This record gives sequence, C-alpha cells and structure tokens, in this order.
Amino acid sequence: MADNKRGSKPILHQREVFYVGGQYVADSKGKYTLQGQMYVERFIPEEVEGSTRRSDPIIFIHGSTRSGTDWLTKPDGQPGWASYFLSQGFECYLVDLPFRGRSPWFPGNGTMIAHSAEFIEIMFTACKELGTWPQAKQHTQWPGSGRMGDPVFDQFYASGLQILSDNVAQEKASQAACAALLDRIGKPVILVGHSAGGSIPWLTADIRPHLVKMIIAMEPTGPPFFKVGIKSGSSAPYGVTNAPITYDPPVTNPDEDFVKSVVSAPSPELMDCVIQAKKPMPRQLVNLTDIRVLVVTAPASYHSQYDWGNVLYLRQAGVKDVEHLKLEEKGIFGNGHMMHMEKNSDEVAAEIVRWIDGYGSTE
Repeated sequence: MADNKRGSKPILHQREVFYVGGQYVADSKGKYTLQGQMYVERFIPEEVEGSTRRSDPIIFIHGSTRSGTDWLTKPDGQPGWASYFLSQGFECYLVDLPFRGRSPWFPGNGTMIAHSAEFIEIMFTACKELGTWPQAKQHTQWPGSGRMGDPVFDQFYASGLQILSDNVAQEKASQAACAALLDRIGKPVILVGHSAGGSIPWLTADIRPHLVKMIIAMEPTGPPFFKVGIKSGSSAPYGVTNAPITYDPPVTNPDEDFVKSVVSAPSPELMDCVIQAKKPMPRQLVNLTDIRVLVVTAPASYHSQYDWGNVLYLRQAGVKDVEHLKLEEKGIFGNGHMMHMEKNSDEVAAEIVRWIDGYGSTE
C-alpha cells in the first residue's frame, strides 16, 4: 500500500547508467556522429525484509525544459519522486529526452530555445501572485516566494534547459528512444509523463503497445488541438500529439482529416475544448485502446482549466480505461503544474501509487 511518509534511512538500491537509441548520421564530409540517443538512469530497490517489490518498472519522462534530475532532488533539497517510488518497491528509470541534458544535441538537429525566468514565475512558481487563470490564486504548495532571488526558485531555474523549437522532431526522436528503452527492458512498464513530456507516453505506446501496461499523464500536452501558455494557439495537430500517431481510419493530413467540434466548458472557470465531431465516427487511437490511463491535474495549475478536455478526447478516441485524478477531490490542495516538486509531493505520489495498486503491481 502507498505510504505518504517515507523513512529517514537511505533507500538501498542498485544504480545503472546507460544510453539507448540513436543512429549514425553522416555530415557533409562523410563523417559520422551518433544522434538521437537518450541517457537513462536505472534504480533497482534492494529486497529488504518486510518490503514490497513491484512487478512493473516505472519510467519517468520529464517536461519541456527539464531533465531526469527533476525526479531525483526537489529544488528545496528534499528527496524527489525517484526516492519515493523506490521506497514503494518500484524499479525506476529516469530519462533525459534526446537533445536535452546528458542526451547530446548537434547543430544540425535544429534550433534551440529557452524560457525566461519571468515565464517560469508566471506559469509554475509564483502563480498565486502572477498567474492570470482563475485557479492561480489557490497556489500555495511551491516552497518559497517563487520569484527570482529566492534560493529555491534560483535552484529550479538553474536546472532549466534549452529545448528544440521543432516539437514534431522532438517528439519523434523521443518516441524512438523510449521505444528502444522498452525493448531493452523487455516487459510491460508504467509510463509517467509530465507536461510536454506527457505526449511521449501516447507516442511510445503507439509503437510498443504490448510493452506499456499503464500511462500516468501528469497534465500532458493539451488541450486537444491547442496550446495554452504565454502564446496560446493551435497546436497538437494529431489531437494529443504534435508528431503523427496511429488512428483508424488513418490520418494522413490532420488539418483535413479531422472533423472537429467545440465542447462547452462544464463550468465558468474552465475552458471550452475542441474534440472530434460525433459525425463522422471519431477516429480511434487503436493502439492505445487497452492501456489503462490516469490523467493527473493539480487544482491551481493552468491545466485545471482544460485537462477535462484531454480526458474526454481520449475516451472519445477509444481509450477504454481513462480516469481523471483531480487532486482536490482527494483532499490535496494548493498544487500547481510542478506538483512533483512541491512541498506535498509525496501526497501526490501516494495517490498515484494507490491507483496503480488498484490494478495490481506487486510480486
């Protein structure tokens, strides 16, 4: 069973570091470099008397300007989710998606961009003061002021990375690398994806459905066909991804093939969302049909306005078992988009483990 509190003793584990994926690419002089490979850290909990060992490995996929370090130590210096899930008996894999962190980028891979400190303050850390969406005032769980000069904010912003400006190229490279990781593991896993990294589980499961048991989408790319941020606008042309994903009937030109419909928000503080129209029959995400999905939404995040649309879209597209975990409905309040780094992150993790336990994940 999940436990909100972990012991003070270090969690005994083995650690392994390796790379997966990538391909050799020739330059203009015929010289080759390996590109698109992905850095992976593997943590294997030691079996201790009285402990529970989980049968399903869990892979943590970070968001856009982030890396696998997000799961190791929180910006306030407290242990991150890797420690929590190890304490619950999970074998954990942390990745740096291609072109990020310890996964190399080469000049030919595309243009890199970065977020300003002001953007991070508004969207993630000082939402209560600066956020413009209705739920922002509820944000209380970020440690410190969330502003430049605060030591916790400075640590968080220092860990931010550049990102590839081409979302399609980033998703395709991440899909290939994560599929290579699943092939190496060789048995069904649980995929956890956060924010822009939340589209990668859909894409990975699309080409390795037999190796994905569950997907936990923490405020994933959305809402369908759109992006919300400092510059909002059309995005995710394949509904929940920027890169192509398998539908039945197939989608060859998303701008022409999808027949869309606007669904009114169920309450005034939420956003209207775009899904597929009822007629013709909505295209189905046929490779995701039997994968169990949990969408996790924090009450003070900008995602709280529209994650309901992602859930509706997935169900409409044939994903049979989709559950929406709204943290406030479990008595967890004050969290923003970076819920896994905030003061009560273990409470959030415990709810996720309870959901996993509901389907059985112990040896």
